[in-house]
Amino acid sequence: MTKLMSVTFAAILVSLGLFLGGCAQKLANYDYNPGFSYANYQTYALQQSDKQSYQSLDGSRIEAALRQTLEPRYQAAAPEQADFIVNYYLEASEQIDQSGFSFGFGVFGSNLGVGVSTGPEARQETEGKLVLEVVDTASDQLVWSARARRHLKDGMTPTERRELIQKLVAEMLQNFPPQ
Repeated sequence: MTKLMSVTFAAILVSLGLFLGGCAQKLANYDYNPGFSYANYQTYALQQSDKQSYQSLDGSRIEAALRQTLEPRYQAAAPEQADFIVNYYLEASEQIDQSGFSFGFGVFGSNLGVGVSTGPEARQETEGKLVLEVVDTASDQLVWSARARRHLKDGMTPTERRELIQKLVAEMLQNFPPQ
């Protein structure tokens, strides 16, 4: 009977791991023109959205991360001389965060117990989403875009913010140019 309980417990753990793995958040969402050839790209330029008349601190960090990620493959150029322009901006959206779900199970002797509970706790949060858009300068067409979100917490140091933004931009540009 103990061996059966161990096998049952292991099966529950594997099932729970697969379930939680399926709930994992995608790092970035991509969209691109599959018929477009990116092979001739050699130079780029950066352009912040027109929605803001000044460069924010995080905007400066995003631009530095873009340069650090793109410069090993492409050469920076003035917008009128670049093969492509990377537009970047932050989108804010309101999200309801419900964090009252818990799940538990246990084994004692020959008994197995499972429990699920939910709480009414919910709060509204503003979530930022980084958007990168690649515009081909020859055709003036959007040919690739990526969107990803992360929480920049209020208590983060400037170094922590820079590192998080660098990691996010690098993850987003892993699929540029698309294969």
